[in-house]
Amino acid sequence: MGGLGYFPTYTLGNLYAAQLMEQARHDLGDLDGQFREGTFGPLKTWLNEKVHRPGQRYRAGEFCRRVTGRPLSHKPLLAYLRNKYEPLYRI
Repeated sequence: MGGLGYFPTYTLGNLYAAQLMEQARHDLGDLDGQFREGTFGPLKTWLNEKVHRPGQRYRAGEFCRRVTGRPLSHKPLLAYLRNKYEPLYRI
C-alpha cells in the first residue's frame, strides 16, 4: 500500500496551509467578511499569483519563505487551532 509517511505528510500540509492562510489574511484583509459576502475572487487571485503560478519551481522551504517572508513555523497552525477550539471548550 505504501502507507508509510502519511501522518508526516498531512502534518506538513497543515503547517504550510496555516502559514499561507495567515499570510493571505495579512495581505487581503478581512477574508471572513469577504467569504460571508460570497466574495472569493481576491483569495483566488492571491493563490494564483503566490501559489499556483510558481508551482513546483522552488523547494518547499524556499517557496514558504518567498510567499510568507519567513521559514515554515508551527506558530500559525497553533494559533489557528487555539482560535478555533478554545471558545468551544472554554479553555
